[in-house]
Amino acid sequence: MEKLKLVAPDQLDLLEKCLETIHRIDLKTKIQKYRQSDLLSACRAPRVGANYTNGVHASLLNLTLKDPSCNLRLQNGRIKDQRLVEQLGIQRRPVKKSVQESGASVPQHLTEERYRMRSKPLGICLIIDCIGTNIEGLQNTFTSLGFKVQPFKYLRMCDIISELDKAAREPKHQDYDSFVCILVSRGSAQSVFGVDKFESGFPLHNIRKMFMGDSCPYLVGKPKLFFLQNYVVSESLLEVDGPAVKTSEPKMPHLGPSTIHREADFFWSLCTADVSLLEQVPSSPSLYLQVLSQKLGQERKRPLLDLHVELNSKVCDWNSQVPAKKKYHVLLQHTLRKQLILS
Repeated sequence: MEKLKLVAPDQLDLLEKCLETIHRIDLKTKIQKYRQSDLLSACRAPRVGANYTNGVHASLLNLTLKDPSCNLRLQNGRIKDQRLVEQLGIQRRPVKKSVQESGASVPQHLTEERYRMRSKPLGICLIIDCIGTNIEGLQNTFTSLGFKVQPFKYLRMCDIISELDKAAREPKHQDYDSFVCILVSRGSAQSVFGVDKFESGFPLHNIRKMFMGDSCPYLVGKPKLFFLQNYVVSESLLEVDGPAVKTSEPKMPHLGPSTIHREADFFWSLCTADVSLLEQVPSSPSLYLQVLSQKLGQERKRPLLDLHVELNSKVCDWNSQVPAKKKYHVLLQHTLRKQLILS
C-alpha cells in the first residue's frame, strides 16, 4: 500500500476506514492519537526536514511558539485551545466502540444499535383471543403505535394454526419492519388450546418455530414479538385421546443465504395464570395484558425491555398481595440483537 502511495505517515484515512470496517475501533483510536501527537509535535518543534510533508505540516512549520494560537493548554491529554483545534483540523467527535472495546465506562446509548422502526405500517399485529377477554384496549394501543391490527376471536385449534401459518407466509412482511402476535387462551404448561374441548393443545415451541428464519424469511433480521396469556388447565381435566394436530411445513421462497441465526430477533413474553381466574363472576381481566397495554400506550418511546421489567415488577407487587390461585407468572425469553423502541 505504501508503494501504491495509498498509505503514508501523513496519509492514514484509508487505514482508519479499514479498521472501522472490521470493528477495530481501538486501533483506529491509536491512529487518531498518533495523528494528533504528530501535529502537535510539528507545531512545537523547530523547522526540520521531513520525508513527508502535507498541507497541514506546511502551515505548522510557519508557526512559532510565540504565536498565541500555538499556545496549547493540555489537561488529561485533551486540547483546550479550540482555536488551534480548528486551525489544525482535528476532528473532536466521539468514537463509537463496541461493548467489548469500550468497557463499562462508556454510556450504553453510544454502543447499542436500534432496530429500524419506520415502515408504514410498522407491521402486522395478529391478535387471537380464544376466551372472550376485552382486547379492544390492545387493539387501540397497537393501532396507535402504527401496526396493522388483525383481531380474531373464539377460534378452534385448526383455525389458530391456520391464521398463524397465514401470518408466517405473508409476503408483505418484506415491506414492514416488525411483527407482533398476541395470543390469549386456555392451555397447559407447554401448549395452547382453541375453543375445541377435545384437543390436547398446540405446542408453544411450534408457534415460535413457524416464524424462524428458515420458515419465515421475510422477517429475518426484524423483531418478532409474542405476548401470550395462557390460563393453565389442570392436567387431570385434559382429554388426551383427541385427534392429533397436524401442521404442514410452509414452502417459502428462497431469498439467498443469511448470516443471521434462524432464532434471532425474537421477543417471547409468556404469562401463565390459573384457569380459575376465568371462572370468577365477573371474571377479572388479565393484569398482564392491562399493564402491557398501559406501558406501550403511555411510554412508547422507551426501550421495550425496560418496559417489560416494569411490567414484571407490577405483577410481582400483585402476587405479593393475593393467594396462589390468583397469581400471574411471567417468563421472558428474547434473542434481540439491538435496542427495540416501538415508536
